[in-house]
Amino acid sequence: MLIVTFPLFIYAIFSLIFFGRTGSLTHWYLGVGRDPLSVIWFLHWWPFAISHGLNPFISNYVWFPHGDNMTWRTSVPFAALLSFPITVLGGAVLSYNLLSLMAPVLSAWTAFLLVRYLTRDWAAALVGGYLFGFSSYESGQLQGHLNLDLTFLIPLAILLCVRRIRRQMGRTGFVIGLAVIFLVQLGLSSEILATLVFLGVITWAIFLACAPKADRLGLWRLAIDIVFAGMVMTILAVPFLFYLVEGLSEVPPIINSATTYSADPLNYLIPTGVAYLGRTVFAAVASQFTGNTAEQGAYLGLPLIFLMMLYFRAHITLPYVKALLITVIVLAVLSLGPWLHVAGVQTQMPLPWRLGEKLPLIRSALPTRFTMYVSLISAIVAGLYLATPSVGRGPSRRFALAGLACLFIVPNARMHTWTRWPEQPFFTPQNTKQALGTKANVIILPFADEGEGMAWQLDEGMQFSQSGGYTGFAPYSEQAFPILSEFLTGVPGPDFGNDLAAFCETHHVDDILIGPGTQPQLVAAIAAQGWLQHMDHGVDVVKVPLPSALNYYYLEGDYWPSSAQQNWMGRQVRIVTHGTPVELTITGKGRPLSVPVQITVTTPSSQVVYTVGQATMQVLYIPADTIVTLTANQTFVPNRIIYNGDKRELSVLLSIKKG
Repeated sequence: MLIVTFPLFIYAIFSLIFFGRTGSLTHWYLGVGRDPLSVIWFLHWWPFAISHGLNPFISNYVWFPHGDNMTWRTSVPFAALLSFPITVLGGAVLSYNLLSLMAPVLSAWTAFLLVRYLTRDWAAALVGGYLFGFSSYESGQLQGHLNLDLTFLIPLAILLCVRRIRRQMGRTGFVIGLAVIFLVQLGLSSEILATLVFLGVITWAIFLACAPKADRLGLWRLAIDIVFAGMVMTILAVPFLFYLVEGLSEVPPIINSATTYSADPLNYLIPTGVAYLGRTVFAAVASQFTGNTAEQGAYLGLPLIFLMMLYFRAHITLPYVKALLITVIVLAVLSLGPWLHVAGVQTQMPLPWRLGEKLPLIRSALPTRFTMYVSLISAIVAGLYLATPSVGRGPSRRFALAGLACLFIVPNARMHTWTRWPEQPFFTPQNTKQALGTKANVIILPFADEGEGMAWQLDEGMQFSQSGGYTGFAPYSEQAFPILSEFLTGVPGPDFGNDLAAFCETHHVDDILIGPGTQPQLVAAIAAQGWLQHMDHGVDVVKVPLPSALNYYYLEGDYWPSSAQQNWMGRQVRIVTHGTPVELTITGKGRPLSVPVQITVTTPSSQVVYTVGQATMQVLYIPADTIVTLTANQTFVPNRIIYNGDKRELSVLLSIKKG
């Protein structure tokens, strides 16, 4: 038992050396940016919701009153429930830090178990585990993506499959074990589960094609057992999957651009800032890679690549070694995304992931994250290389090469900074209760990922809800409100007063909390509304007037506002007026289609169809206190992607102003 568990302590020491810190683990957190704040909030949310009898899958504490679907967030429910005792005793910040520090340790240890089973060589497995657990992928994601750095289940899934192939595990035990792995992985990262299944199918097909005829029946049996495990997982995960399907309508067609978050082939050779060695020498080249340092996890280093070449050259005639080589090449190519980038420059060479972009659900996965699987295969190959006496000129030279491979991926401790928890005197349970009352709903500024509202909401004990918050992308239904971009940029638009009133009323906002760091232009624009406000412990508390005192209009549906005078609508929008008439202009300007589009305008008392061509400029007057629905009979997808890689269907341009 000790020989199996001892590596766990070795990897833990490495993790503390590379990523640990002295000082408080409850007032500092590992990572940068706002992502860690939302993950810490998630770690608190799941046990909080369950203990308070709330639906944990839908949180009304953010994006009130519509709520936010937690199944489409990086909400790590399994990690939250696993660390619940720690959260109760020491807080969610402590849980986050301990989980983060243990993530590379657990990933390295399960990779050790896999490599040891394959090689029966303890030392080779120890090196293989290190190469996976402290890979550039893992080091990059450790900057705040807890859902993506908890990868310890992937080696375990492969271990179960190999044991089943070798008939060292019965069907029942395998199905139950793999179903549990699938279920827990769903509770850590649905994206990793999806890529595990998708890339697993590709890997299985490659091994089937390379396997001797005598082994193919076993691979088919394995496929059947995996399907059974998936069915068991699906039954057990019905509540989660129900809300996952229900939340599809709130998810943008493309969450992040696959083109932007693709691996650069040079990144496999050239380190970024997450690696200690070579980061300054190659900084000029690495700075050109697309994405960010957290997502540039392809780096393997020359020693590891050379090691792999030696192993494959010596054993390429073996069918499963050939399958392993093909698999690592295929996964590396898929990680390059839909278009080849070299040193950050996009070429015109299309790549296989262009087909992946057309697949449902999996198209939202980021190709650069496939490098995690490349790192795992590299670690396996390194273990096989070290455990094969016939390779090289002796164990000492082989381990020297492996030592260099380990040295080349040593993480850069300066990149893995610790950030102080953003405490603010206003946000204490006693003070917020006195200042806001109970069950208030607020807007917190700076807004979303521009500020620290998620942390402040935790500090005050979750006594209020907020219309906003940073849990990832804004829900699709919220994106029609122009105030969101005004909050984020800090630049009030020409109709800021209307936008603010509309958002506050439709979201039942009681108070706006203007915290330190809010953009001065935004502060001045809110003050210009003349609403009651006062300063309390460094936070400006603005009281939202009663609905009867507000005049506004707003649009909802397939409408994407911007600072332009005219903005695109999609298939359908609704225009709601409250206390004020508006003037609506519809034009076909910019439509590429020669055929005019028909816009059906429906009011409570009538329905009129307008034909809008490229030269049409149709002006409509909408009275106060009414609802008008505009429906287009056709849409088009622009050739040039105009927003975040999102291929939105557009119809006509709208401009609207108070009449």
